[in-house]
Amino acid sequence: MIAAAATLLTLFMPQATPPAFELAPLFQSHMVLQRSTQAPFWGRGAPGATVVVEASWAEDARASAVVDARGEWRVVLATPQAGGPHRITVRGDVERVLEDVLVGEVWLCSGQSNMEWALAPGPLGGVLDWQKEIARADHPRIRHFDTPNTVAHSEQRACGGTWEPCTPASVGRFSAVAYFFAREIERELDVPVGLIHSSWSGTPIQSWMPADVARRFEPCAPSLAQVERARAELPELTREQQLGYDPRLPPVAASVLFNAMVAPHAPYALRGFLWYQGEADRALAPLYDTLQIALMEAWRARFAVPNAPFYFVQIAPFLYEGDRGETGALREAQRRVLRTPNTGMAVTLDVGDPQDIHPRNKQDVGKRLARWALNRTYGRADVVASGPLVREVVREGAKVRVSFDELGGGLISSADHLEGFELVDASGAVFKARAELDGESVLLWRPECPEPVFAQYGYGAAMQPVLFNKAWLPAAAFRLPVAPAKAQAK
Repeated sequence: MIAAAATLLTLFMPQATPPAFELAPLFQSHMVLQRSTQAPFWGRGAPGATVVVEASWAEDARASAVVDARGEWRVVLATPQAGGPHRITVRGDVERVLEDVLVGEVWLCSGQSNMEWALAPGPLGGVLDWQKEIARADHPRIRHFDTPNTVAHSEQRACGGTWEPCTPASVGRFSAVAYFFAREIERELDVPVGLIHSSWSGTPIQSWMPADVARRFEPCAPSLAQVERARAELPELTREQQLGYDPRLPPVAASVLFNAMVAPHAPYALRGFLWYQGEADRALAPLYDTLQIALMEAWRARFAVPNAPFYFVQIAPFLYEGDRGETGALREAQRRVLRTPNTGMAVTLDVGDPQDIHPRNKQDVGKRLARWALNRTYGRADVVASGPLVREVVREGAKVRVSFDELGGGLISSADHLEGFELVDASGAVFKARAELDGESVLLWRPECPEPVFAQYGYGAAMQPVLFNKAWLPAAAFRLPVAPAKAQAK
């Protein structure tokens, strides 16, 4: 796969003499453009040449630019409401005609193997009821662009990949989480959906960060230095050409996947981002929320969408060998990301498989991401966005009260006894808490832990949830300090 991707990258790689005319990789027939926005179009060409872009959706949908001294050009077109198909004609030294162009909602989907996981069985694929899901996947308004897996020393302008309309013949190759998300969005909004898929199994968050961002974090320094050394050792001409594939660079190195698999797509107009990653970063759990927030801010800036929604998945239960709380800490770090505006987290405590790091139920994961988008991005107040999210943990006499947001009509339990809640004392000792529902909150206590300093839920690597809201969405795992009892109002 890497060798093939390297070949594709080489085909698109800028040469010492720029090609006469070139479009950025996403501008192809069958693409989806973001609706009702100012959509950039860009590429390369001969300096001084004129480039004209015309779209069929309106007589005045036309823009032109002169290729600059660096051989680059860019125009902006105002896109219409959702619909199509449209035709786009791009004239430079040659003419390119893009057919079957739809206008709708565009999302960039990225992460590691659980995002890369395809519908059809394979080394990284096979969802629940995959035969039925593929057979009924006749959704030609859903389009999927699969970015080839490759690495790069520096940010690239081009990559391989093709837009594919969703049919039973093609959908087996799609990211399953992205597809199930898109299926909900298309059905609920009645609009085309474009999915830009860039993910790679087993990769850490540092691989997906721009180099200038990764440089701010000490844990990224060793691999970032490796990337910079490898680039410095290349012949001068090769450095100027920004060679992508290099067998010395593993996909886990800092910035190499952003350079090759995200940067070529910016600043394509889109609605937002979907992210499913974290299993590879359990050792960095205390820092993970800071890393993810930095990545989010960088991606939003590169795509010129500073307030774009960023919806992500809290990692599923799995019995990691030798786990000493890292999994719980990672889930808590993911929950802390929610302090950043325009974020949402799909909880998977109830759809995981403790024996399989790749749960086959990707349907519910995609649907839960779609719930966030429908409620928060598209204003559907009738859709419950999430399961319960902890708001505060407060002492009340001998007990601890845990209060929640995202109640979805109220709290319910799937079992006779609430399990999974724990209290932690000042020494670090962990006690299984007794728990009971009390209206819109949960009361915890344990006589052996009269002075708890932390309360936590779902902290075990493979904990199965029992707390839900009435939309049957599970409560998110958490760990919070116990706040002192509130003063009584006089």
